[in-house]
Amino acid sequence: MAKTETLFGRDIIKNTCAHWTRIETFATAGIPDLYGIKNKIAVWLELKCIKQNSIKLSPLQISWNYNNFRHGGKNYYMVKDTRSKVIKLYGGDQGAWINEKGFKAEPNHHEMRPPYNWKEFEDFLFDT
Repeated sequence: MAKTETLFGRDIIKNTCAHWTRIETFATAGIPDLYGIKNKIAVWLELKCIKQNSIKLSPLQISWNYNNFRHGGKNYYMVKDTRSKVIKLYGGDQGAWINEKGFKAEPNHHEMRPPYNWKEFEDFLFDT
């Protein structure tokens, strides 16, 4: 059976109109799970599925995302609570904060509740 985060990634790919690449690598630790591009705008998503408040990020994930964000990249932590189905989107510079505060931390970018408005989400991600 596929891992929960893999299924989460498949939902994003299936429901948005962008060119997505699922990153499955252990060679370069910390690189996010999904890379997407649409209309010349590139986005990285680190996916997390949780059952409790805790969002577990490795120091390498926090570092990669922070440095990419700091240099002008568009990258986010996309966290789904598997119980409530709420999805929160946090900026790439927020890793240490959400690692400490967990899912109770208010998203600084976007939040989705079922039924998801994938078009609104896509427009948000790939807006200039």
